[in-house]
Parts: sequence; structure tokens; C-alpha cells
Amino acid sequence: MERPTSTANLPHDVWTLIAAKTAAQSVRDLCSLRMSCTAARNAGDEDFVYRCASIPISNQWWWSVSPMHQQGRNFLARCRQSGHLEILFRDAVFDLFLGGCSFTGMETMHAVAAHGHSAAHYTVSMMLMLGDDVEAKNKGLETFRRLEAAGSLTICKLVFQDVIQGSWTHLRHVPVLNGENLVCVSYACPSRGNMGAIYHHQRFGRGWHVNDGDGGAAHIPCVHCRADYELILFVHLFNS
Repeated sequence: MERPTSTANLPHDVWTLIAAKTAAQSVRDLCSLRMSCTAARNAGDEDFVYRCASIPISNQWWWSVSPMHQQGRNFLARCRQSGHLEILFRDAVFDLFLGGCSFTGMETMHAVAAHGHSAAHYTVSMMLMLGDDVEAKNKGLETFRRLEAAGSLTICKLVFQDVIQGSWTHLRHVPVLNGENLVCVSYACPSRGNMGAIYHHQRFGRGWHVNDGDGGAAHIPCVHCRADYELILFVHLFNS
């Protein structure tokens, strides 16, 4: 009979999968696993493992600012180097709305979106539609329509809200919405210009929540007006 393979003799790919699953549950457990043997330590240093690491927003902020957490900062840096999408998304949000580096933030946000991160697509869509450039608005609208068709808007808003309502609230640079930012430009549209009133009713009249799939502007046939509603909601997420 063949003898069972011991854990120390498991293939490197298997160790990598074990380390990645552990990292997705707890960074502390990953550190413990890496200390168990050489095979675990080597597997735990793979980019794939760092990309899977689950790091709460509060931990990320604390590791970034506390002089006592150099190891935490080193871990975050390694996650960024590996292409950890959640870390890069949070960095992009920080640059866009907290750090004053809007160009860098948008570059990073586009890069994260290109890897299929839905909340990054949502943020790019909102920022493009908030601008004055017609071509950029149209690109933002197309992204918005894809997210809407996929039923992804609610989860995207929740993810974005979770980031901006983290420990950086006192540093916010809130985007501004005015009449020039409206997506719907058709004077023949019966719902044009009414999204602010609808939003006010949804939030203050019937008990609004970001998860507004049962109401909001979903019943409005004009996609441009629905985009205007979501822009109002996006800006007000900073004050929720």
C-alpha cells in the first residue's frame, strides 16, 4: 500500500491554495500558518495569496497611521504590489475624495475597474457623469446602464458607502452636484429635473435606505433621469 502524503510533502500549488483560503478568512491565521513550516512560508509569499487577503477597512486605516504597525504597513504594501483589488479600490477612493490626488485616484480606479471590480465601475461611472465633458458623460452613462442591467447598483453603493464611512470621515472632499451635471438634457422628457424631489421623498418621506431596489427612480422610463437620481444619491452618500 502507498503511504499517505504528509502535509510537508504537499505540492506547492496545494499549499498556495491553503494559504489563500486562510488569508481570505484572517490575516492573523495566515501569519500563523506561515510560521508552521517552510512549505507554508513559501506558499504564503505568493502574489495570489496576498490578492486574497481579507483586511477590514478599520485595520487598513490603523495600520496606515499608527507608528506601531510597521508590519501592517509592510503587509499592505505587499498586497498593493500583488494587485489586491480591494486595497487598490480603497486607495483610489482615498486619492479621489480624501487625499486631493484626483488624477491619480481616477487612474487607479480605471485600472481596478478594468479587472472587473463592480464598485470601481460604479465610481468611475458617477465621476464621469458628474463632469462637464459630453463624451465622458456618455461613457459614464453606458457603464451605469450595464451595472443597472446586471442588478449590481445596490451592492456597488453599499461597498462604496462602507469605504467612505470608514475612519477617514473628517477628511472628505465631497463631490458637488449642480444643474450642469444633469445627464438628461431633453426638455421633452416628462421626468427631467424631478429627480431631486423624488430623492427627497424617498429619503425623508418613506424611510430611505441605500438599498432602495423597491423604489427610488427604478420606475422612471428615462435612463438619463435614472442616472440623475443615482448621481444625487451618490453625492448624498457622503452625508448619510
